[in-house]
Amino acid sequence: MRKIVAILSAALLTIVLDAAPARAAGPEVEILWTLLVAKGAAVDVSYGVTCPEDTTGTVTVSIAQVRDDGLLAGGTTTEELDCGALAMARVTASVLGAPFERGRASLSMLVTGGPPFTANVRLTKG
Repeated sequence: MRKIVAILSAALLTIVLDAAPARAAGPEVEILWTLLVAKGAAVDVSYGVTCPEDTTGTVTVSIAQVRDDGLLAGGTTTEELDCGALAMARVTASVLGAPFERGRASLSMLVTGGPPFTANVRLTKG
């Protein structure tokens, strides 16, 4: 009896999973480079987003950094989503924090319709 129940359960699970609609692929993000500008007052982030056709929305880019002196630098910007094209976002340092400096930082992106994207990046001077 247990074997019959196990076989029926496996068959039912297979039918349910096969009937589930395939999910469309969400936006894919690629970070090309990050560059300090205006003596650390901002960071230019060059990126590309690949999306399904007819996708609209926004891209929110955030950068957080713990500087060598222990001060915190951070900022956020929101841009219109431009799928399939290379884009650049300028993240301005928060007025309540320190300016960015050369070195490691944490970058987060949120693209409409996609999961959050996070990466450790290196901020470089131009």
